[in-house]
Amino acid sequence: MSKLARQSKHSLSLRLSLSILAFTVIIFMITIGIIFFRSQHFVRQAATEQATQILNNTAQSIMGVMGQVEVATENSGWLVEHKLQPDSIMALSRRILELNPDVYGCSISFEPNFFADQGKYFSVYSTNEDGHIETEQEGSYDYDYFNMDWYKEPIRQGKACWVDPFHDYTPGTSYDMMIASYGKPLFDAKGRIIGVISSDLSQRKLSQILLQNRLYPNAYFIMTSENGHIIASGNEKARPEDLNRSDCLVVSLLLPNTNWKLSYICPNRDIFKGYNQLVYIVVSLILFGLMMMLAFSYFVVNRSVSPIKDLAYQAQKMADGQFDGHLGFTKRIDEIGQLQNSFVSMQESITSYVNNLEQVKKETEQRNQELIVAKSKAEEADRKKSAFIQDLSHQIRTPLNIIGGFTQVLRDDHETMDETEMAIITHDIMQNSHTITNIIDNWMKTLALEGIDKVECHDEINCNEMCKLAAETITLRNPNTVTLEIESDVPDGLHIITDKECLLKVLSELLHNANKYTQEGTITISCSQLDSQSVSFFVSDTGPGIAKDQHEHVFTQFTKLNDFNEGLGMGLTLCKKLAGLLGGHITLDGTYTKGARFILTLPVSPAKT
Repeated sequence: MSKLARQSKHSLSLRLSLSILAFTVIIFMITIGIIFFRSQHFVRQAATEQATQILNNTAQSIMGVMGQVEVATENSGWLVEHKLQPDSIMALSRRILELNPDVYGCSISFEPNFFADQGKYFSVYSTNEDGHIETEQEGSYDYDYFNMDWYKEPIRQGKACWVDPFHDYTPGTSYDMMIASYGKPLFDAKGRIIGVISSDLSQRKLSQILLQNRLYPNAYFIMTSENGHIIASGNEKARPEDLNRSDCLVVSLLLPNTNWKLSYICPNRDIFKGYNQLVYIVVSLILFGLMMMLAFSYFVVNRSVSPIKDLAYQAQKMADGQFDGHLGFTKRIDEIGQLQNSFVSMQESITSYVNNLEQVKKETEQRNQELIVAKSKAEEADRKKSAFIQDLSHQIRTPLNIIGGFTQVLRDDHETMDETEMAIITHDIMQNSHTITNIIDNWMKTLALEGIDKVECHDEINCNEMCKLAAETITLRNPNTVTLEIESDVPDGLHIITDKECLLKVLSELLHNANKYTQEGTITISCSQLDSQSVSFFVSDTGPGIAKDQHEHVFTQFTKLNDFNEGLGMGLTLCKKLAGLLGGHITLDGTYTKGARFILTLPVSPAKT
């Protein structure tokens, strides 16, 4: 967004297009907003009507079941009043459940000491557990049913009524479900209350009804008592607080003849699922349409103001000192056309004048640059000369000091030295003498090769023998930790035509470098023929290797990767020069990671001139 804002500041076409788009978006948002809000109202209104209809249907189903319980209780009450015998009462309680499968339990209870021979308590209770009817006599000091609501409430009102649901917790039973009870007081011939007949409707039965007729997949019913406790529900996770959820549509009604409320809860996500899908589709289409409108507006506006943009661009280039642009004359005769043609004329005049100044400036700068380059080369040559002389002096002085020191030791202490010490000193003297010889030899050979483009190749040499001969030219500095190996995958009879002395010098110098930097491991010289026209010699070591950023400098004259190492930095330069004179080339293998590996490739026979 910030990038678009920055671009709009510098683009008239984009700014005009965005202005048109912004006005269109405002109109669209107002119109679509009104449509969406009204549609949401209609969707909710339709959902409310449907939910109310389903709620009424479910309430009718519940009232039907409750009505059966009421009828069974009312019809059985007069039988009890006319058959006041304990045995008859127990049979009647059981008979009520057999004739009314929707009734979960039936209790026929009497006032204290009504049956003198039965004691203070006499209550017959039958239950229907999945078609299995059990009848028992209940009532004791532990279960004083006289104080139970299902017994007290019908007596208090003096008429049949529904009692708020309760948990059946009769001692000695395993019932733990919520029970809704319909009780009717029993009267004797004189109109006195002698007991209560009560029929029970289980929570399980009510929940089965509430699980039916759901309008939405996540909608559910809740049936609550007057004090807000849940009697039954179609959702195991239902809570009384669900009736006040703001994210749901809740419709409720009171069940007739009770204080119970039946509520239908529909989550908004179900009600507006289709609506939200439509919103996503419409929003996507609107966004697509707006993008197309922006593109079309930008195209039209851009074509209209393109000459102004070209003029601004060319003017900016001229302000930046670039006079090589050319706008071109136009055939338009309006104000923009006149402005463009006048600008082109002015541009041509300024460009011609500036070109003349640029030519004079370039000639002056070229002469100054040539002087600067010449001065730089002279200073660089003088610096290199001083550095070379200083390095040459150091490289020769160091081994000479060592030789002089060991010579003095031999002169003064030779009589007391054993053969081992004598051999070590002699070896060091020879090694430092070889170092001086190699430095001077490389220097002289480099000077001798100045101005030479090619050498005559008349020597026929055996490739494998040449590897052995080159290996014999070096003495290992660390013979206890370093080994020298010769490998080859070419036949012993392979010969090439070249200059033996130059080839031996290149291989010896490469081996000398490997010997100088390898403290432990292996130095390997090998030969391989990759094609019939050339042969490659490989010299590899397990030393510290050469850093990637130094690969392009290793063959530069007087270049040393470490100023403290011996040599003048001419060895690899000399190798590269000799390889070129022999018609081949030498490279540093960048893929080798165990140390350093140089590859010398030569033709099998020199090219004819």
